[in-house]
Amino acid sequence: MSQNLYEAHRQWSKRPKDERFPNLGALRKYVESRKLASAELETKLQQFHITSDEKGAIVLNGSSAPSRLTHWSFGQLCTNWLRAPASYLRSLPAELTVQCLRESQRRYSASCQLLKREIEGDFQTPARTDIAALTGPRYSRIWDIDVVSTIVEATHDSPWKTPPAHPNNQSECSGLYASDRDMFVFMVNDEQSLEIDGVKLGRGFFCWNSETGAASFGLTTFLYNYICGNHIVWGAEDVNEIRIVHRDNAVKRFHEDALPALQAFLGSSQRNAAIMDAVNRAMRYPVGTDLEQMLKWADDKPFSKRELTSAWEIGQAEGENISTLWGLVQGLTATARKIPFTNIRVNLERRAGQLLKAAA
Repeated sequence: MSQNLYEAHRQWSKRPKDERFPNLGALRKYVESRKLASAELETKLQQFHITSDEKGAIVLNGSSAPSRLTHWSFGQLCTNWLRAPASYLRSLPAELTVQCLRESQRRYSASCQLLKREIEGDFQTPARTDIAALTGPRYSRIWDIDVVSTIVEATHDSPWKTPPAHPNNQSECSGLYASDRDMFVFMVNDEQSLEIDGVKLGRGFFCWNSETGAASFGLTTFLYNYICGNHIVWGAEDVNEIRIVHRDNAVKRFHEDALPALQAFLGSSQRNAAIMDAVNRAMRYPVGTDLEQMLKWADDKPFSKRELTSAWEIGQAEGENISTLWGLVQGLTATARKIPFTNIRVNLERRAGQLLKAAA
């Protein structure tokens, strides 16, 4: 199955200069220092006194030292807990915002988890304590340093690297990103390529996480034909994804499912053999010598007659052996490329990819 992947492009296009890192060592140092400055606290919202400081920042003042809400945690407090419109409250004077929050606070007695961070000061700015996240009692935190350390160890002394990119947002660094609430890694290996249907494909992956509830943990692995200077992945094959929501047994799933999958893909000699075996089987797997036979074969598959007919016609026009499962998958993904709406296109691409399992 061939498709184009845009997530790395979105990261490349939006990340400011101070969220870009030149190498994994620098990224690891950043997320490690962030964890060392962090502390978790489970408490009840009603135990905190909401106020503001002299600069107008909203502060929670309880049994511990006053802690300033960040832009992100203020939004969590308003939206997830107090059911108050964060964007509107940000537009009000601090005193009025505090009054509104206190009124909402009186109606809620739920438990929550606070992620506090000690922010070092300098000659211009005094040290302070920030609340980086305010999440529910079932939130299960996967630390960014655990994700990055795994990638560092698995790619050490290997051909894995961040792909070249055009400079953007006043920085030449692309592919490794982190902010105060999330991280994203994009790496490729084009030295240990695979050849499928006469085309050499490199290997790549995206990996992302958030300690603060801004995103799930995610890992996407793929083969690719080409990556352009703005980090669009063209002609991706064998796209696989793991997502773990930060709830309940998330940490256990991270260690038992995600880490082994990442390590296996990065080493991947056995994985490469499995991919080639699946492709070869698909190339020999018959689905019909004409359109009518193919439609009969696919009768119980999750595709409309219109999608299958288009795949057959486009596949034939592009010279695919459409009578095989591999040719049909290529025809379906070619059909998807002509769809202007991203969600519909990706849905068809992923359904097409699942077809390869029919040859297993």
